[in-house]
Amino acid sequence: MPVAVYENNADYYSMIFFLLITTYAIFCGKLYNVMSGNIILSFIIGILIICLSWVALGIGTFLLTIYLLVKSSTALKELNLNFAIPSEKITSLVSTEENKTPITEEVFGQESKAKKDLDYDEAYKKALYFIDKEEHDKALPYLEIASKTDIISLKEKVYVNIGFCYGNLGNHVKAIEAFEQVIRIDPEYASAHYNLGTAYNSLSLYKDAIEAFKQAIRIDPDHTTAHFSLGFSYFKTGDKSSALDEYKILKGLDIDKANKLFDVIY
Repeated sequence: MPVAVYENNADYYSMIFFLLITTYAIFCGKLYNVMSGNIILSFIIGILIICLSWVALGIGTFLLTIYLLVKSSTALKELNLNFAIPSEKITSLVSTEENKTPITEEVFGQESKAKKDLDYDEAYKKALYFIDKEEHDKALPYLEIASKTDIISLKEKVYVNIGFCYGNLGNHVKAIEAFEQVIRIDPEYASAHYNLGTAYNSLSLYKDAIEAFKQAIRIDPDHTTAHFSLGFSYFKTGDKSSALDEYKILKGLDIDKANKLFDVIY
């Protein structure tokens, strides 16, 4: 196996190294033995010579390293590291760094607002999903979340759907509040006035409904459903003459709705 080969080579090299050291020690000792004639003492002296040689080599290496480090540090201080970048480029870089817009709490506030706007839009989309399934009670919590947006166009659509959901759930008071909110956002939104009138009609508040339908027709004179509902509201208040006036207008706009209103009046 390869591992066994490596282990055998290591033992082989260790033995060679040991023999070399021993031979060197004996050689050094022999030099002394010529003068002293004591073999054991000669061997000990040889070992001491080897140790002293290693110590001297280590000290010399350490001092040389210190010298080189000191010289390198001095050379780096004197070296111009900007040689590769023209001076005008360096000035430009410093100027760019100084002109960077600092990060402030306002920046974090803008990021937070953008995230909230995204959350409101997601909530509105979830509400539409439940409205499509006619699960209006499940849509309302998401619409309430989305209504906190600062985006006017989204807020307007949210309140229209809040009124729609409450109307379908039979809570016409809440529906009125929602449609009034839409009108505060956009007073010229004809359908909002019409839906407000429908909510008033559902609570038998016919006089209030008449005013709402009149506003819808003022904005959109051809709003046939508003004409029909206005005629119906006049009829419910006992104003048959005004109801007939709406019937006559409807005849020129939508004969089917006109006939339905006629059937209500008579």
